[in-house]
Parts: sequence; structure tokens; C-alpha cells
Amino acid sequence: MYYTMRELMLPCEWHHGTFQFIRSKKSLQQERGRQVALGHWLLWHPYSPIKYYWDCMQLIVSYILFLYIPLQVFYHCPNPYDPIILFYDGLAFLDIFSKFITGYCHEDGKKVTLERKEIARLYLKGMFIFDFLAALPLQCIKIFDDCKYSTHTMWFVFKLFSLMSMRKQWQNFYKQMGLSYVASVGITVFMRGVLFFHWMTYLLYQIPSFCAHYYKDNLDSISWFKRLHVTDSASTTVFQKYMSNLYLICGLCNGSSHYSPMADFLIPEMLVNSAMGIVGLMFLTYSFATLLRLAIYGRFEVLLYNGRLKELTDYMVFKGLPKTLQRKIQLFINYKFYEHYFNEQAIMNTVNEQIKQDINMHCCKKLVMNVPIFQDMPIALINTIVFSLTQALYMPGETIIKCDQSGQSIYLIYSGTVAVINSTGREVAHLRDGSYFGEAALLDPGVLRTVTIIALEITEMYKLSTKDFQTCLQPYPHLKRRLEESSTKHKRKGRRRE
Repeated sequence: MYYTMRELMLPCEWHHGTFQFIRSKKSLQQERGRQVALGHWLLWHPYSPIKYYWDCMQLIVSYILFLYIPLQVFYHCPNPYDPIILFYDGLAFLDIFSKFITGYCHEDGKKVTLERKEIARLYLKGMFIFDFLAALPLQCIKIFDDCKYSTHTMWFVFKLFSLMSMRKQWQNFYKQMGLSYVASVGITVFMRGVLFFHWMTYLLYQIPSFCAHYYKDNLDSISWFKRLHVTDSASTTVFQKYMSNLYLICGLCNGSSHYSPMADFLIPEMLVNSAMGIVGLMFLTYSFATLLRLAIYGRFEVLLYNGRLKELTDYMVFKGLPKTLQRKIQLFINYKFYEHYFNEQAIMNTVNEQIKQDINMHCCKKLVMNVPIFQDMPIALINTIVFSLTQALYMPGETIIKCDQSGQSIYLIYSGTVAVINSTGREVAHLRDGSYFGEAALLDPGVLRTVTIIALEITEMYKLSTKDFQTCLQPYPHLKRRLEESSTKHKRKGRRRE
């Protein structure tokens, strides 16, 4: 049981955050080891199964409750101790507790803080106050005792603070589901629109219900309260009150509300209607702009990533490629671009040589410095070697080098795992992130390989050919002689052993 719970709290291989930021199995094992080494038995990793399942459950429950809570204002004498709302408040407090024990994922996604004190500090500094206000059962506080014109429901507006947490939970959900940008934004606009008009309808009824306590003497003669069915709340159904207020709020938001003489309006009503009309117009403008941008982006997406992916799919079908090979190609494309198309060659041609070298240095310098023959070389030569590296990507099961074939390059593993198989066909080792192989080809070009190397997972590599290495060494003849002497000595020792 303990180990099962531990597995649920550790980062898992299928999580979208693991796939995007941790990438290889070795990096995943290192991240899991880092969490275990901290010794906190109750600590959730942001890329763990339990965090994902909790976010999904919290997202669904929160959205349903956000549809249920505003309806309370339309009931005659609503219960301030509604068990469903109190259940939601309890769940919100559990969510706050979960964030104190969940690793803090920074905006870039690559850095995850797992220290408990640092997690608490970052959360308290960020979203804690909003989550805490949203979780408080403030609806239990009655401003006026008269339940006919309910006022305790005014406190429901504080529940809106939890929308910020729901936004992150929704992002976690749609990224895991693999929804495209167009689909995710389209669903977001729809769900946001439903909540916006639902809660604006609640406010349109709640504000006059609150003001009714100050107009008790001539309440029945004021058209504001009659128009919204505030005065006849007991005789009118919840559906009738809700639909009439929804009709009015839609008219206010799009500017098509029906005409009424100015004498029929109170100053509070005019202020409320003006504010809601402006807010509604801003929301509709924002939603329209989002959908317009979505349509434009969707067109570009079809022309770029999805369009090229469809071309590739049609090409594979036309060529009659087997399903296994088609899945292999699609896996390669998804890993390479992660649902974003970019012309890497065009980008690299845009920047100058120094920036290219800086990019390569950031990605590859550590890999180069892991190779012993490079460690004593001048920095300028190291920079030249890094700049001469070429990237290669191998799919699971692909052979990288074969035994008894001549070697022409050294390989540096950036991400992934490969298997080392000797001449008898026996698997003798695994090499992972940061490892290298094939360095003998640099000292003795054309030397025969003594092992076969096969990729076990999607493996990113950088390789340096013997020809490029010799070109890098030309300005350093003394280093070239030293390497040649070292290679000669190595050959002599091998002959003596024979």
C-alpha cells in the first residue's frame, strides 16, 4: 500500500509535463530520485498521477458548483447552510492543503521546487489569499435577518476568486488530453461565456434584493423590483425569475435592451445597468477578438503543423506504408515538434554566427566536456567543436552503429537511452543522458566498431564526424600531433597484448 501511494505521488512517464520537460527515462529517474531523497512521505510532484487526477476532479466539481451556486439567489428564503455549498467549501480547503504539499512548478515548466518550506513560501506569496477567500463559508453570515430578500447570497462573489485555480487545472487537463490550441481555446471561450452570463444574471437579481431592505416603505411601487420579480419572489418560479433576468442581462450586454422612461429608473438601478452594460460589452468584445484570433490562428495551424501532418499522413497512405511504420513516423514528428511547427533551418539562418554558437554552447558544451579527450583542450577549440556538432534523432529499435563497421563519428547522448551489444549478440550495458560512444573514430579514423548500439527510446544525439574534428584541429598542430602519438601508443599496446 505504501509503495502504491508513493508511485502515485512521483512523476510518471505518461504525464504531458514529463513528456515536454523531463523527456528521457534517465532524467525521469533522476527527478523521482530527487523527490525520494527529500524524505517527505506526503509530497506530490506536479507531474504525478495523483496531482493530475485531483485537478480533474476539482475542475469538474468546481464548474458544476459554479453553475449551482448563483441559482440560490432566486429561491425564496434560500438556506445559508446549504450542504452542497458547504461540501464545496470543504473541498476548497482540501485543495489549499494539497498545494502546500505539491511541488511548485515554475512558469518555464523545467524547474520544479520540491522543498516544503520553499513551496509554502511561493504559494503564500502567490495564490493563497485568493484561494483562502474563495474557500471561506461566508454565506453563513446574514447581513439582514429577513430571508424574503436574501442578502447572505451576496458573499457568493468571493467564490469567483477560485477561477484562477480553475484556469491552471483546465490547462493541466487539456494539455494531457492532447487538445489542439484551436480546440482548447474554443472550449474555454464557450465555458467562460456560460459562467459570465450565469453570474451576471445572479448579480442583476442580487443587487436589487439587497437594496430592497432600504426601500421597504414603497417597495411595491418601484418598477425596478417589479421588473426583476423581486417583490413577487414567493409566487414566481425559479425558472421564470432566472429566464427574465437572463433576458435582461443579455440585452444590457449587447446594447439591445428595451426602452423604458427615465422616470421609472432609480439611481442605483441606472448605476447597476450602466456598469453591467459596460462590463458585458467589454467581455463580448474580448470574446469576439479571441474567436477572430482563433480563426486566423486556426488557418495558420492548418497551413503549418496540421497541414504538413495531414500531407504526411496522406503520403503514407498513398505509399501503402504499414501501420507500425506510420505510427513510428507520427511519433517522430510529435516528439520533434511537440505540436508546433517551426522551420529550424530558416530560424538558424536568421540569426548571426555568434548567436548560433551561443545556442549550440548552451545545448552541447556539457556533453562535449564529458569526453576525456576534450577536457584539456583550449576553450576556443571546444567552441569550434561544439559549433561543428550535428543533431540526430533515433527512434526506438533503430541501429545507430553496427559491429565490425568502420567508425566515422563520435556520438553524444543529449536525451534518451541506448543499448550496447557486443559481437556475440549479448546486451552488456545501457547508456543514457550525458554519455558518449564512438570516440575511437576520432583518434583512429576508419577503426572497426567492436559493439552494436541500438536506441531503446526516442534518443536525441549530437555527433561529430572525424572529418569535422580534423578540420577543427588544423589551427592546433601541436594538439593534432599529441593525439596522433596517443593513438599510436594505444595501437602498440593493443598489439603487445595480442
